[in-house]
Amino acid sequence: MSFSSQTCVHIGHRSALLLTAAAALLAWPEVLPAQDSLARAVPADVGLYAEVHGATDLLATLTEPQIWSTLAELAGQPAGVEDAAEWRRRIQQTVKMQPDEAIRVLFARGVAFVGEGPGRAQDAVVLCRPASDVSTASLLKRWGAQRVPGLRRPKTYRLYRNIGVAEHKELLLFGDLLPPRGMFRRMQKLTTDPRGKALADDPVYRGLIARVPPQADGILFARLGQAAPILVPAVPTGSQPATQSTTQPQRRALPELPGPLRNAENVLLALHREGSLLHFTAVSDGRAEGVAARNGAAARVVETLPERTLLAWAGRVDFSHLPDVVAQLPERNVLRLALNLQEHADALDRFVQALDGNVAVALGLVRPGGRAAGAPPLPAAALLLGTRDAATVGSELRTVADAFFAGYTLFALPRGGPPMQSVQETRVADVPALLLDFSPLLKASAKEAIGQVHLCWAVHENTLIIASHLDWLRQILAARKGDVQNLSNVARLSRGKLTPAVGNALVAQSGPISDVGNLWLEYLRTAKPELFDESWWRQRQPGGADVQIGIIVAVDAPNRRLRITQVSENQPADGHLRVGDFIVGFGNRRFAGDDLLSEIRTAIRQRPHARWLDLLIQRHGVTRRVRLPLPFVDPIEALRRLIAIGQIAQRCIYVDERSDAAGLRGFLTIELRTSEKPLFEFSEPVPIGAPEDVR
Repeated sequence: MSFSSQTCVHIGHRSALLLTAAAALLAWPEVLPAQDSLARAVPADVGLYAEVHGATDLLATLTEPQIWSTLAELAGQPAGVEDAAEWRRRIQQTVKMQPDEAIRVLFARGVAFVGEGPGRAQDAVVLCRPASDVSTASLLKRWGAQRVPGLRRPKTYRLYRNIGVAEHKELLLFGDLLPPRGMFRRMQKLTTDPRGKALADDPVYRGLIARVPPQADGILFARLGQAAPILVPAVPTGSQPATQSTTQPQRRALPELPGPLRNAENVLLALHREGSLLHFTAVSDGRAEGVAARNGAAARVVETLPERTLLAWAGRVDFSHLPDVVAQLPERNVLRLALNLQEHADALDRFVQALDGNVAVALGLVRPGGRAAGAPPLPAAALLLGTRDAATVGSELRTVADAFFAGYTLFALPRGGPPMQSVQETRVADVPALLLDFSPLLKASAKEAIGQVHLCWAVHENTLIIASHLDWLRQILAARKGDVQNLSNVARLSRGKLTPAVGNALVAQSGPISDVGNLWLEYLRTAKPELFDESWWRQRQPGGADVQIGIIVAVDAPNRRLRITQVSENQPADGHLRVGDFIVGFGNRRFAGDDLLSEIRTAIRQRPHARWLDLLIQRHGVTRRVRLPLPFVDPIEALRRLIAIGQIAQRCIYVDERSDAAGLRGFLTIELRTSEKPLFEFSEPVPIGAPEDVR
């Protein structure tokens, strides 16, 4: 048994068409009257629905290879930049248009993406209203569409590889013709059933719509409580694809979600455009009760951070469990040993009790000394903690730091560890501060790249500021004192204000992150060219190239298959494979040799996509293709995607709040990038003021 090449092409074409639609749903919208909403042509019980009107200026950027591959992976479709050309070719084969022309013509007066639910979009449908100056007849002729017999209403046609298109009034409906009870068939039925219920009339949908500003330019609606399938349907042997899916949905526990998504069964996101600003309002039916009261102090900290802060988050954290976390560290951990040795365990308790729970994290840039010439600015981190008793916090942190130094001296130096200095007193921006310098502990290669690493801290206006670099501490203090520009102008772009009701606040300056990322790519191409080879990163992941998927198998040699006898928790196979399943192959083919264990190890090591592994599984006599997500990080690829995102969005601001008795509400504002000129000039050194009186 194997997949036919025809089937593989069909699946690829369907995914390409749907991914094109997904890109269009993020494109630049235009207002359309509410009564023209495409939700009136969608069944009431769908679990995933997204609609926008218009798709023009952002199209070229969204089809850029890095953006396209990011969208593809978010949709659960393994993709790399090299796949972008193939994706464009498949779109052209299906609708005889390049992606930009397809979106401009087909989605001119609105487009909707309709699926079974989050994580269940394999059988999704695209519903669109083409440009008014283009006739449906001319499009069908251009596509070479063939009328599907037996389907009189609505008129339905077959395109390339079983992609179907149906016409209903001014609308075109694209989807998979094969599943007899699939989403395409369900939407066809709604167009001819006068008793059918539409999503636009669904009470849940209407209730959420009523809680967002009117005349939305775009809508995303999802039923989070619907089950997500674990398996991807396989296709039987032969040239004819399967007539129906063999996948049985299995409910999977949802993770704890932030803000308005918390405890929610249904979520709606509404988009409103204001020039270069895209305002999103998120609402849900999540329960507001049980959400801790907030005093807003952490959120207001964001406004006082330096203007060049790349990423900032503020919220509330319960620190009462921190002593327990430290107690669970390995017995020979330096921090735990130091605290136990110095009998200062109660210092951590006093430190925690002096905090008020308001927390902020800030990432910025510094240029530490001692680095290689031409190295770009380095990311620096800071943690800002609100205090009830600033004096106690400062005193106890000094006690913990002294204990750490004493523990390091006692246990590391006899074992050949490099010496380090004790805690030093200094002044930063005319504020008393303390410094623990970890730079001597760095290896020579790390010191060339990083230069310096500190643990430095100061208390300013009842806020403890702990930073990874002395200069980042100086920049933060200067902004808080009003000596340099802060983030207040950026925060004001959001429709959500930093009030006492705010639970979380986030500012991401994606444009500047992109600009700095480009500097790093240029530098690394010369300094470390080996980093651009994915195989270099594969060898350095946990487990190396032979990543463990978390199963134990027994060889069934006569039938050329592996029987799964154990599945480990919290491993890639957990939730995807079961005890009793048989592995009969990988990718799109069965095992070919006699040494099945060696063959499967080679398949894992040489898998086409580092983040995915496709296995052929037999369960209850039915062969299925199972896609396992694998832990893999390629920092260079991640950096490229950050750069691509920053070429579209200059800044993003998010806040969530307890808005009313109906529940939580979140506000996300994206400022589009309208110029290639950098917001900040990072090619020049970041100004550094030397700390005074280090002693």
